[in-house]
Amino acid sequence: MKKPAHRGKWGVLYMMSFAMFIMTIDMTMMNVSISALVRDLNTTVSGIQFAIALYTLVMAAFMIVGAKMADIWGTKKVFVVGLAIYGVGTSMAALAPNLLILIIGWSILEGIGAAMMMPVTITYITKEYFGKDRGFAFAVWGAIAGAAAAFGPIIGGAFTTYLTWRLGFGTEAFIVVGMFIKMRILRDYPPARKIKLDIGGALLVGLGLFMITLSVLLIDPLGEPPVIGILTLGILTLIGFVFYERRRIRLGKDPLINLKLFKSKVFVVGNLVSIFFQITLAGLMFTIPVFLQNVAGYNAMNTGLSVVPLSIMMFIFSIYGQKFLKYISPKRIIQLGIAFAFVGLLLLFFTFSPTANGCSLAPGLAFYGTGLGLIFSQITNLAMTGASRDEEAEASGVFNSQKQLGMSLGTAFIGAVLVLGMINNIARRIYESNYFPDMTKEEIKQKVIEWIIRMKQEHLEIPPQYVPAVQELSRWALANAMKSAMLFMIFALLIGAILSIWLPEGSKQRKGV
Repeated sequence: MKKPAHRGKWGVLYMMSFAMFIMTIDMTMMNVSISALVRDLNTTVSGIQFAIALYTLVMAAFMIVGAKMADIWGTKKVFVVGLAIYGVGTSMAALAPNLLILIIGWSILEGIGAAMMMPVTITYITKEYFGKDRGFAFAVWGAIAGAAAAFGPIIGGAFTTYLTWRLGFGTEAFIVVGMFIKMRILRDYPPARKIKLDIGGALLVGLGLFMITLSVLLIDPLGEPPVIGILTLGILTLIGFVFYERRRIRLGKDPLINLKLFKSKVFVVGNLVSIFFQITLAGLMFTIPVFLQNVAGYNAMNTGLSVVPLSIMMFIFSIYGQKFLKYISPKRIIQLGIAFAFVGLLLLFFTFSPTANGCSLAPGLAFYGTGLGLIFSQITNLAMTGASRDEEAEASGVFNSQKQLGMSLGTAFIGAVLVLGMINNIARRIYESNYFPDMTKEEIKQKVIEWIIRMKQEHLEIPPQYVPAVQELSRWALANAMKSAMLFMIFALLIGAILSIWLPEGSKQRKGV
């Protein structure tokens, strides 16, 4: 097949890296802008948490379908259509007058567009590069994703503080236009054979993932939503999906996922390790801004600057993690990364207090960023070695789906732990105190909760003489809630560490697959 003119050796990598950049930065850029989003869109912190989690959830639910579309339309058509949908979505988000339009543009349209593009980025790299070039390409691809996730808060903070958070989405729209101008760089890889999309399987896997994440998002300290019922239904739906796919295979029909892929221990373990550290990353990137803006009183820019240690270390070690292959295997690099990330979370756990600020969090964030950079540099390439060439599209869909599910669950679950912990701590202190003799403690609790979930944007409707006590109480409660959130992240990372034992040792200097 003739190569398009003027593409250069790394032209495809540049395009795939730009795509990864805009898709990944969306997951963290708005985290530091929560206060501004709550104010400008007249919503609550839970509403913004829902929008962030829904974006990654939509990506997770549609990712496998997006990967399968490459076997139906071919790689380039899927990428172009996904990029167009993404461009429409980011333009809507930039102009959103309320939370509903933001959710439609950002969480849904951008999520669908990203789900179509992301698996193709892996397919293009695996088909365009070989040997050491492939290892380098995946390292750059992972580094760009890691840098976008880490530097997103800084970019979002600058836009929000000095201009408007809407410019973040506007910049993405500008990048999309630039990518369309350079689209001739990409060549098409048509499907080897014509297949039909498994619509039933797509609906089952999408519904199952949606209900699992929705069950976490519905956790409400003020009510009794059917969390356990929805979670159980989601799990049963995914089990039903497996039986449905097996039946299609027995009937000789094309499945959504080739279940033989899960016979590869490398692929399965690689995905499981990945999902648990993605949970910790999403949880940290959501909770740190909430803490700094409520306790330290930081604006969006200061919040973004506070995660610079994480950003720099993640970026450096995502790029240069490959260098360690001269001395140790990919498995050991990943385990070393988990160890660094564990130390980082432990340092953060002992640092959180009502007087903590960005400087005091820096050592923990630096260790954590170093660990994740090392993991990012190896995990994708290592997991994908468990898939054969004819399984690459499906494998990339599954791998990216679990990554987004991990990000969604991390935002939803760790965010819920933070909010629940804060409210429970405040409630306990109110019940134990004599601060408010003229009001019932339940009245005070309700007013304080409303004030907290709106990120303290509105006037606290309690007698003025009680306000200082409540402010001090809320800082103390949030610091303790952050400790609870850290414990859950540490637990998730420990599970990833245990699972990494079953990763293959591999060779010290990988030569590609």
